[in-house]
Amino acid sequence: MKKVIIATITIILGIYICIIFICADLYIDHNLRKYSVFYAHNMEHKAGTHPELAMALENMDVIYKPNKKNIRYRDDGGFIIYNTFSDSERVIIKYNIAEKKSRYIFYDITDKDYFFDEAFRLEYGYDSSTGLDEIDAKTVDQEVLYKDIYKNFGFIFEANVNRKPRINLQKQFNKKYYKRFN
Repeated sequence: MKKVIIATITIILGIYICIIFICADLYIDHNLRKYSVFYAHNMEHKAGTHPELAMALENMDVIYKPNKKNIRYRDDGGFIIYNTFSDSERVIIKYNIAEKKSRYIFYDITDKDYFFDEAFRLEYGYDSSTGLDEIDAKTVDQEVLYKDIYKNFGFIFEANVNRKPRINLQKQFNKKYYKRFN
């Protein structure tokens, strides 16, 4: 009889411990994603990378998305933000989750498409107004390009950069993403 009680208690304790580990793991993952913009902003990163934008686009399903006039969010098959100025003018920023590597795309008003790598560094672009001619990244004034992106989509970054988590997991975030942005 004692062996049955001890075995039952052991099994119940084992189940409780497994549940606690699963919940802790899920909380850590959710925390890292929900506060990713805050963590990315406070992480050391190489010049030319933009971890805040990358994290904001990657985690659109869990971060705070402010309701703004002329802004539309879409999350079917990737995360897309539309900023519409008029019926014919809008800028779009997109994160494609279907690819092996993270890829970000910015479509501007002048029919130019810019493609960024997983650290949000410019890789190349296309000029749709001249028949999809490829744009060399070295010829683009990247400072002006990033200012344009922040001007049109910086509100996402601003809305999330000061949202501090209850439990700060900056060390875990750095461990996970340091190599990507350096």
